[in-house]
Amino acid sequence: MSTEETAAALADRLAVEDVIVRYFELVDSKGWDQMDEVFTHDTTASWVAGSQIEGCDAVAGAMRHMSGSDEILTFHHVSSMTPFIDGDSAEVRPRVRAMHVGLGPRDGLFYESLAIQPTYLVRTPEGWRIKHHDWRIQYKHGDLEALFAPEIAQGRQH
Repeated sequence: MSTEETAAALADRLAVEDVIVRYFELVDSKGWDQMDEVFTHDTTASWVAGSQIEGCDAVAGAMRHMSGSDEILTFHHVSSMTPFIDGDSAEVRPRVRAMHVGLGPRDGLFYESLAIQPTYLVRTPEGWRIKHHDWRIQYKHGDLEALFAPEIAQGRQH
């Protein structure tokens, strides 16, 4: 591999990693309206086996619905990611510790998961963007149903 090819490969790898980190920054800062920085317009997500959400607005809206409340603080620790890049597509499988803590009326409630997030990206004119991601939980701790009770109840009404 030439020096130029090596530099281009490293630049792509860093750019893909930056998109993944930015995605989790936006989730934790509740930057729902900025998700176009990391998603394609037709992105898809699967957080539950057998269920898929389609479109940037729908995916961001689902995240906003579940963790958009000021009564929920999230913190995602992202690690162990090695992007595999093939031309204008990439795959990365970051390991994530997702912590959710209740505030105010939800004080004392928490839910945490350890997950692998297989993520598929494409190169666009704006840079690398997430085309699809899954959420594969390896371990759960805490009480998801208690922490997210209002969101779960509201979701059942639709």
